[in-house]
Amino acid sequence: MHRLGYYPTVITRDWTSETRSHQDTKRPLGDKVRHEVFDTHEVYYLPFRPGILDRAYLAFGESALRPLFLVVKLLDVFLARFTLKFSSFSNFLPFINELLKKQRFESAIISGEPFYLFRIGYSLKEKLGLKWIADYRDDWSTNELQMERSGGVVRKWIAKVESDYEKKWVGSADSIISVSQVYTDRIARFIGKKGYTIENGFEDELLSIPSQTLFQEFTLIYSGVLYPSQDLSYILGALQLAVNASAPFHLLFLGAGYDQKERRRIEDLLPADIKPYVKVTDRLPRKEALVELQKAHAFLAMAYGSMKGIPSSKLYEYMALGKPVVLCPSDADIMEKMLTEAGLGFAANSAEECFEQIQNIRALYQKDQILELKEYSKQKIAKYSRFSQLQQIKEVLGD
Repeated sequence: MHRLGYYPTVITRDWTSETRSHQDTKRPLGDKVRHEVFDTHEVYYLPFRPGILDRAYLAFGESALRPLFLVVKLLDVFLARFTLKFSSFSNFLPFINELLKKQRFESAIISGEPFYLFRIGYSLKEKLGLKWIADYRDDWSTNELQMERSGGVVRKWIAKVESDYEKKWVGSADSIISVSQVYTDRIARFIGKKGYTIENGFEDELLSIPSQTLFQEFTLIYSGVLYPSQDLSYILGALQLAVNASAPFHLLFLGAGYDQKERRRIEDLLPADIKPYVKVTDRLPRKEALVELQKAHAFLAMAYGSMKGIPSSKLYEYMALGKPVVLCPSDADIMEKMLTEAGLGFAANSAEECFEQIQNIRALYQKDQILELKEYSKQKIAKYSRFSQLQQIKEVLGD
């Protein structure tokens, strides 16, 4: 943002590179506010103290006592109508109020999730008249992925209550931002506010990141968390065909172990003969993850069931690293369009097609044509850099 003439003040919770699992994000961290100042921006890291919901998750969320967690979830949703004091973000609004006594800000951009932070924007607008923009990196009560993940009567009731919160809180925002035109249009209609699309994009430095020696065996990497709507049968079927044809490849789910349910889903789907070729890791620090990605021969992306307009945030990273991407199954939508345009996409809609595309990628390596592919893609993906995507922030902020 500094390249566009802005000096942002970032307020966030305390973080550590040792966060490896979903449970780690719920544990207490930090004992005082950390303030880091740079030429380009400044950051306040607020101590993290889990609220009633996060404490309940740590105690009951992944055990046979999960119904107790759901009871606390209902209480948490009810209390959010009145206050965030019982949430994990109870220190945000008091800190911001004190900061506003010392510094003047033109506007606030509040990113979700966590979506309850939008309540802070509502409070700042109501009490101080501060202009704010709701930045949705996912959508909230209109989120099809979350409904697929949770479902059930309780989830539907919570979704109804949260949709009321969303309309009230975000209704006070000046505008909204989201990551794809489908998301932006859907949220803007729901809230009744002007929407802007600023895609997740990739960091420019990824285009020139030092290369790494490839894995000894042909390896395909899926990076990030998995969702229940993503069908693993295609890629696992392709691996079975490859093993049967004496042409196995290795499949690495990088960071998918962050969600224990998805780790178990992968492991439960593996027949004994392909199990040695599949590995699931916990979340890795970014530098380590980038090294692993650089060592891969190709990347794996998967559609989110029949849902459209969902560009995986990892897709931008894949494109910047310039390696072939097996899209299996294809979404026949935004992901396939982006990868095809970049010349990196190898779409498949069956185990047989997926195996064939992997063999096609292997042939590119044998013919030394991978660098050609990367150089071609560089010309096509410039518009997806984070800086390119950020250009319209001036319009969003009214400058």
